Amino acid sequence: MRQDKKNCQANAQMLYLVHLLKRLKPWRIAYGLHERNGKMKIVLLNTSARKNGATSRILTGFSETLSAKPGVETTFMHLSDLRIGFCSGCCLCYKNGVCHIGDDADMLSELLDNADGVIIGTPNYVGNVSGQLKTFIDRGHFVMEQLMKDKYTVGVVTYENTLGGAALKVLRNLFVFSGAKGYSGLVVKTPFGSDPLASQKVKAKVTRMAEKFYKSIRDKKAGPPINRILQSFAFNIVIKPFVLRKGDQFDGVLKHWSKRGINYERR
Repeated sequence: MRQDKKNCQANAQMLYLVHLLKRLKPWRIAYGLHERNGKMKIVLLNTSARKNGATSRILTGFSETLSAKPGVETTFMHLSDLRIGFCSGCCLCYKNGVCHIGDDADMLSELLDNADGVIIGTPNYVGNVSGQLKTFIDRGHFVMEQLMKDKYTVGVVTYENTLGGAALKVLRNLFVFSGAKGYSGLVVKTPFGSDPLASQKVKAKVTRMAEKFYKSIRDKKAGPPINRILQSFAFNIVIKPFVLRKGDQFDGVLKHWSKRGINYERR
């Protein structure tokens, strides 16, 4: 009888503890973020050749808002500072899990892999992303390896004349088909050489998006249903069967999947 009473007391204490933990939102937020140290890691990547151009200034606006949040660690990178060569088309990365070219591509991929949120900005080039970004996409282990798995992402495009939305669509497809959990996009029309944040409307929109981005990561919000449908179709109907058919040739891809908790059955 006494033992039963102790068990009841222990159960009651456990239930009360669970109740308290559910109310402690910061604890819930910290658990599950990278390295379980409570730090929300966000990488901002400027893929324009201009370090102080319109794209970089908008990313700086995001960075300033996010850096002011408690527990947030931001890393701002200029792609032009890195040495990333063209893909040679050898496909060895699919087998080995790493690229044989000894430059900065794998380092940058690992930085993105260890982030909770990724923001990539590019100027518009004929309805597409910058050449620098396209080169990194070809080398960055994005889609096959699902580099953006469960990450929250933002795509930023600046343009002066037309087709800015087409470039943004390229970023959206990159993020969604690479496994991103959340995605939002910002396209800004602005004269060449101008500061887009001089517009109070643009500045306010950047701040709102940064706030929403932070809260999405903090609260682990589910992405839009349409994105999940697209991801499920792309991965389960297209990517996974293709990779598994390749056998040992794609061992490196399977290693990346295992690292990211992606289940698969090898035939």
